[in-house]
Amino acid sequence: MSFLYRLDILEPLSAMASKHQLEPGEHVLGRSEDCDVMVDVPGLSRRHVKIEVLADGGAVISDLASTNGTRLNGQSIERAAVSGDFVLDLGAAILRFRAQAGLGTELAYATGQDSPTPTRDDTGQAPETRVMTLRNSLRDDFWRAIGEPMRSLSPLAARLLPAWSRSTRASSLRLDRSSGETVAACGPQDAELSELARSEELRLLADPVTAAQAGLSDLLAPLLDWLPASHTGALDSPEAKPDFPGVWTSEPEFQRQLQALAQVAGSRISILLLGETGVGKDLLAQWIHDCSPQRDGPFVAVNCAALPQDLLEAELFGIEAGVATGVEARAGVFERADGGTLFLDELGDMAPETQVRLLRALEAERIHRIGGKTLKDISVRLVAATNRNLNADIEAGRFRLDLYHRIAAFEATVPPLRERRRDIAELAVHFFNQSIAQLGQRSPGITRAAIQALEHWSWPGNVRELRQAIGSAVALLRPGEALDRIHLPSRITQHAPAPEDSKSESPALTLAEAVARAERRAIEAALDASRGSAQSAWETLGVGKTTFYKKLKEHGLSASAERADDEQ
Repeated sequence: MSFLYRLDILEPLSAMASKHQLEPGEHVLGRSEDCDVMVDVPGLSRRHVKIEVLADGGAVISDLASTNGTRLNGQSIERAAVSGDFVLDLGAAILRFRAQAGLGTELAYATGQDSPTPTRDDTGQAPETRVMTLRNSLRDDFWRAIGEPMRSLSPLAARLLPAWSRSTRASSLRLDRSSGETVAACGPQDAELSELARSEELRLLADPVTAAQAGLSDLLAPLLDWLPASHTGALDSPEAKPDFPGVWTSEPEFQRQLQALAQVAGSRISILLLGETGVGKDLLAQWIHDCSPQRDGPFVAVNCAALPQDLLEAELFGIEAGVATGVEARAGVFERADGGTLFLDELGDMAPETQVRLLRALEAERIHRIGGKTLKDISVRLVAATNRNLNADIEAGRFRLDLYHRIAAFEATVPPLRERRRDIAELAVHFFNQSIAQLGQRSPGITRAAIQALEHWSWPGNVRELRQAIGSAVALLRPGEALDRIHLPSRITQHAPAPEDSKSESPALTLAEAVARAERRAIEAALDASRGSAQSAWETLGVGKTTFYKKLKEHGLSASAERADDEQ
């Protein structure tokens, strides 16, 4: 286990440090930009003090012949060792250093950024790694800028290979995935082809004469890296699809729903999105529009729960001038969405009378404004969403069954974030990158301890709550500081288990107690990974059924309903 120190400036309050986390190694602190930790405070020497952080805990402090000297915990020193937290008084500035267990603060995600001082590079990455990261970023930016319709690999390769064949005078070319699947080919394919160039995901094969041309492989290999990734959006198909908004899920069942949504989006049938508040139904509705034939038309959204009945009907269908004093004519969302997609959010909160008018408009594809006499033809693709249980509302008479059948030609349920545990870390990284870009912040990344806390929270506010939690945490970061547990809202960290690598505050355990605690954690982790399946859990642990249930009883654990099924 390694240790590090977190630096806080106690005085002056307005002072800033170029780095707030000191990992094992030597760190020179002073006013100079050449210092590892720059604190630009008048009165500090250019190179004031050296702090050597020891990997096994503690630090060695050495004054570098500074003008005003160095005081360690109130004592003037030239060189001294210290363990735990300590305070340095440098005359013009007072700094506090807090010891932390290093493993808990290792980065689970690294941005490649560190110090905000551009003259130094403390990322620890090899130059080749930094170049590769930049190349991939530039490639993604390139294809994002090009957009439709050439984002999908297969149609692009079908057009690209004939052009490359003409340029290289190749008689045969074939592009394969690394798995061996052929993406596209041109020219005779009956002869044996040789590898001409390869990337991480693709192999370009050519006739032997072309493959033997000097220098051609070096020219084409980098170009393969610039082709769109074969897994982009997990929707590589003959027709390109826009990027999925945010992070593609790692949950197989949700993946299948999203793939079905992308396919259904190519039609005009109505779609109903079900899910709790904050799961991202609005982003999915926009994505459905972007995947649809109506993508060039308008996307218009209205929240049916945000307006009283009279105002909602005017917003939906429009209103003519003179209906009431001072009222001017204006188009409703049906007219504004003509030729595109209309998204009705929180449709389940609509009043029964408005439901009747909506059903009539959808079936007739005509509307008339409030106070109007002329029918207007409309052509919209409807996407609706609600967080209510519509089946229960239908049984209770609060929602019309005929309207339900009209809006739910295809129905998809967006799972809450607590059921998408494997997505939490990737979503957190996504929102983290967004936030540091918006704030112009520099940060080396997110610590393992922070990710552990995020993954243990129940997220009643779902993805929206996660985005806000990350946004507020980033706003608290100092330049060069990683996002850690201490930056997260207290409601999240107070219920999270202590970092696995932090020093325990409890008394020392006996060997038997330590073994019992480790056993319980292993069983809980196996049950969590197997989603309560007893058989999967005992196979993961490498124990038999009898031993598994014996240990469950010893530790007071349960394997849920499946245990009873297994015992029968």
